[in-house]
Amino acid sequence: MSMSYSIKNITLGEACEIRAGYSARAALTEDAEKGVPAIQLRDLQGEWVSLSVAGKYALDGKLDRYLVEHGDVLFRSRGDNNTASIAIGGVGEAAVALLPVMVIRPSGDDLLPEYVAWSINQHEAQRHLDLGARGTKLRMIPKECLETLPLHIPSLAVQRMITELDALSATETQLLHELADTKRKFTRFALLQQVRNAQLHGNEAEHNGAHRSSKSSGKLQRTNS
Repeated sequence: MSMSYSIKNITLGEACEIRAGYSARAALTEDAEKGVPAIQLRDLQGEWVSLSVAGKYALDGKLDRYLVEHGDVLFRSRGDNNTASIAIGGVGEAAVALLPVMVIRPSGDDLLPEYVAWSINQHEAQRHLDLGARGTKLRMIPKECLETLPLHIPSLAVQRMITELDALSATETQLLHELADTKRKFTRFALLQQVRNAQLHGNEAEHNGAHRSSKSSGKLQRTNS
């Protein structure tokens, strides 16, 4: 018996609020004491980004519309890697998103942020972004392209199942990479030990051979005498 799922087909712009990050008018100046926590493009290194890693900078103007909170989706709108990450943080913890980071927040309770990020990172969505990308030397995804991205929304239960299985798969892949790396290091160590042992045995054999040769030479000299 096959199981059928109800899927809502809309665009990302219809399902989520999409905001561009704060545009600094000048070079960023760090201010550890009075500065504002801010998330830069370089902070988005994986599927998750902790708000606690945000550096503090001197920013002016109204910053409320650029705030990132726990559960927000952060999109890399510039560069070759146009994927999404999930912001994680404590209660009341927030940071300002700096361009080219974009903030995506689901408008309703029927859409999980994790599912939004997962959807953006899929091949089908990436092809849509490729078609809408601008720039030759520096690739950029305009907000309009992100807004028109097709989004297929199943039930919350299915969304949770998809994102949990994806997280388990990512964990498995990471563990396999770590296992392979550990195995490679062990193999290299074992081979190095073999080389050292062979070198040690070779030196011992050479020493013993020289010692026997010396003794034989001594006996021959005594016989001739």
